[in-house]
Amino acid sequence: MKVLVKVLVALLVTLCYATKNDTVFVATDEWQEIGDGQTIPQGLHVRINLQTGKKEAKMLEQESNDTSRSTLSTVPGATVQDHDVGNSERLANMEKLKEALQRIPTDDFKFDENELKKVKAKFKSYEEIRQELKDAQMEIKTDSDIMADLFEHFNEIREAGRLAEAAVKTELDVIFEDLQYLVHQIDNAVDFISRQGIEQIIWPALNQTESSTLKVHGFKLLGTVVQNNPKAKVALFERNGGGILLTKLSQSSDTSEVSAGLYALGSLLRKFPFAQTELLNPHGYSLLFEIFNKKVDLRVKFKVVKLISDLVQDYDHALTALEVDALTKEQYRSTNLKEGLLKADYCNQAREFFHHNKVGFAQDENLTEEVVEALRSVSEGMCADTWSRCALFRHTLLVLRNTLDTRLGELGGKDGAYLGEVQAEVVRFLEELYGKPKESRDEL
Repeated sequence: MKVLVKVLVALLVTLCYATKNDTVFVATDEWQEIGDGQTIPQGLHVRINLQTGKKEAKMLEQESNDTSRSTLSTVPGATVQDHDVGNSERLANMEKLKEALQRIPTDDFKFDENELKKVKAKFKSYEEIRQELKDAQMEIKTDSDIMADLFEHFNEIREAGRLAEAAVKTELDVIFEDLQYLVHQIDNAVDFISRQGIEQIIWPALNQTESSTLKVHGFKLLGTVVQNNPKAKVALFERNGGGILLTKLSQSSDTSEVSAGLYALGSLLRKFPFAQTELLNPHGYSLLFEIFNKKVDLRVKFKVVKLISDLVQDYDHALTALEVDALTKEQYRSTNLKEGLLKADYCNQAREFFHHNKVGFAQDENLTEEVVEALRSVSEGMCADTWSRCALFRHTLLVLRNTLDTRLGELGGKDGAYLGEVQAEVVRFLEELYGKPKESRDEL
């Protein structure tokens, strides 16, 4: 039926145009070549056959929505000649293209000499860049090479007897700073020990009685070498380093020295049961407790309490945690850490320290929070019985609580949120040791 309709339409179109022009093109559903002088009816597809070079046309496909065909179509009343480009126009375009090509600069175009000099002055030549890269490649050194240079530089200063001179202080600061940076890596720390770094650098630094700065450098470097590094810790004990470290710490009285010494000792003791067994004996504890009486900053004295708190927590975790293997449990159990602390009278030592420094703790809410947390961690199962029967210990906690209460009243609002949290910790500790008060407020 569709074919019949299309044929009828074609015949009607042909008859209409035939009355006016006998050379009207008759279209069908297939492509047909358009003869010279034939008029194209409206609404046809028109294309140029690329193989024959002839123009062709056919009827539109009414049901097709395909717009991707690369064909030409005429507008109503247009003829085929409207789509053709004459030879004269093509020749004119070719002439314009030739003229444009002739205006392109040739190879003999030259820049202004002054402009060339300015450009060259702004940029490096290829040869200069290549030489600089070559020189930079020659300067690249491994961590081991850098460490060897630092050893050599330190030994030159030491052999010249200049370690205590102010003139070389900056050089020594740089040497120890670079070494500390390097030995943070476990492999570099092991390399440092194998190069006799403990004997050649750390011990000479700690033996300096005329330079407190150098002793601080020695303690810090030692602490960094052994921190979280089991191989380095074992190597230090093979050199009797634990005992030497404790002795040098006991001989220090300067705040910076004691602080750095405690850092080194803590790095050695933490996560290392063997060191705890060897060093935390009655003599070792007595050396630690002596720091409470030294004329150093309160925060440095508190480091002793913090260190013991960390060791006790580590000990409890090792004995109770399911993920800890049996061998590790046995190693920690063999230290008898809590028994040793009780024999060394740590609970009374800590109580005296806490009470005598209550004013200093009350002035610093951060320090108050830290000391209460550290004391609470060793209270249950170790010191709670001693402290719960001590009026002075309770008095100190009440001083801290009431001081915080007063400051909260002065601040109020969000500014007192942190102080409120610290006060809550103090109150919780009081209740754990002495129970909840019968009245709303305890009196001092």
